[in-house]
Amino acid sequence: MMDDWRRVTGTQFLQAIWTILALAVGAATQLLQPVVGGLLRADVFLLLSGGWIAGLVLIALSDRRNWNRMVAESSFQPNTGTTLADLETIKEGRSVTVHTQIPNIVSQTHMTIRTPVEGVGASFTVQLKYVGSGGTEKRVQTGNDALDEAFVVRGSADNVKQLLSPEIQATLMDVDTVGTFTVTGSKVECEIPFTRLEPAELERLATTTVELAQRVEDLAAA
Repeated sequence: MMDDWRRVTGTQFLQAIWTILALAVGAATQLLQPVVGGLLRADVFLLLSGGWIAGLVLIALSDRRNWNRMVAESSFQPNTGTTLADLETIKEGRSVTVHTQIPNIVSQTHMTIRTPVEGVGASFTVQLKYVGSGGTEKRVQTGNDALDEAFVVRGSADNVKQLLSPEIQATLMDVDTVGTFTVTGSKVECEIPFTRLEPAELERLATTTVELAQRVEDLAAA
């Protein structure tokens, strides 16, 4: 699988590392107190606590700065409506939203890019997980060696064959961000296991999501 350190270096991870480091320094300080004395005075304790808090604030500010840059340099805008989406945009006349969530207490924040599929009554699920390399060893094969290497594909062989037109395959080959596209009869989602995306990455993933949704609708209308 392609190494992408953003999967394991999100805000929560960095905060945990900083907290562990601060605790280690505090523990070492307490152990050395009988030797050097006076290290646990009130002013020293406040200094160490202040440093810990400042570190957490700096980590959070860095994450927020990256998020703001991503939004400023992409077509997405903060959502001002009543939906729970964090960001939204319109691509080819279609609403595309971005949602963020923390799946569990030990996970960093995930991002989900979503667009609805209209006028399709069929019930199915096709998943396309970008792994960079090694996809040929698992699940459905598409016949496109490069695509099979880059993606792990799940779903019925017939649905996969219909969905992955030459145009869709070409679009998917432009993707180079770890994440999973889930295509159903009601929506297309792309889940990324982090939020630190470059603006161009966000646009590329959103465009791919839209093209997958349009492909499903075109198949239903045929």
